[in-house]
Amino acid sequence: MFRSFPIFICAVIAAFVFLPNIVFAQSFQTQSKHCNDPDASAALRIEACGWLIHSGDLPDKGYGIVYRLRALAQIEDGEYEAAVADLTQAISYDPKRVSNYFERASAYENLDNYDRAFEDYNLVISRDPKNADAYYYRAGIFSDRDQLDLAILDYRAVVRLNPKDSYALNALAWLLAINPDRDERNGKEAVVFAKKAIELDPNDYETWDTLAAAYVEDRQPEEALKTYLKAQEVGGQERIEGDQNWLSENGYYSGTVDGIASDATTEALKACIASSCQMYSEYY
Repeated sequence: MFRSFPIFICAVIAAFVFLPNIVFAQSFQTQSKHCNDPDASAALRIEACGWLIHSGDLPDKGYGIVYRLRALAQIEDGEYEAAVADLTQAISYDPKRVSNYFERASAYENLDNYDRAFEDYNLVISRDPKNADAYYYRAGIFSDRDQLDLAILDYRAVVRLNPKDSYALNALAWLLAINPDRDERNGKEAVVFAKKAIELDPNDYETWDTLAAAYVEDRQPEEALKTYLKAQEVGGQERIEGDQNWLSENGYYSGTVDGIASDATTEALKACIASSCQMYSEYY
């Protein structure tokens, strides 16, 4: 008994010495798993990533990754200001990672800070000229600023880089069809792009509207009417009601706004097309 006592004491001392490190290692492993788990809740990921940051035990590159992961969870949770701050930290540790600038631009847009978002999209494109998403979202900012010529150039870049992006195809076709500067319109090209968008997403009634507007610009009134009616068929009652409202507000329709297809609605569409109007062309 007395001969084993020193061994027991040593075991106890060793436990007290090494247990904190063992517990810390287990906690670090657990928090790392939660921080990097896309299936975990945003709140859990934010907490876990925060634990890792405050642990003080990450290498510099690790801090860049963890700040980014926490920012992505914050974006998911609607905490955009916190996400901007964390992505700025991530960039300070890893300034070459293009995705950090892109995600920060997205957070800025959610804060309605389009100037800073625009700067980040520019940075993304300068570092990665083949980043189709950056061109797409920058085009949206150009469009909001009424710089449609630049928006068109960016949408062209998107469809060149990703020919199956139905949203970009539709947006490009729309601007080519309804551009307030009539000298910048190109109905034939708009028809081509809108048709490609419909091939990719035939259930999007807004794309059918785009094709109809393109037919109006390309002086194909019969095709325009058939396509507006197709948009109503795809969009259903809600779309028909929207068309009736727009036609009424613009002096083409005097019937009931009830979302029900009728001869009166069709005649209003014919009158609109005959005057070369394009429904919803004020929106871009």
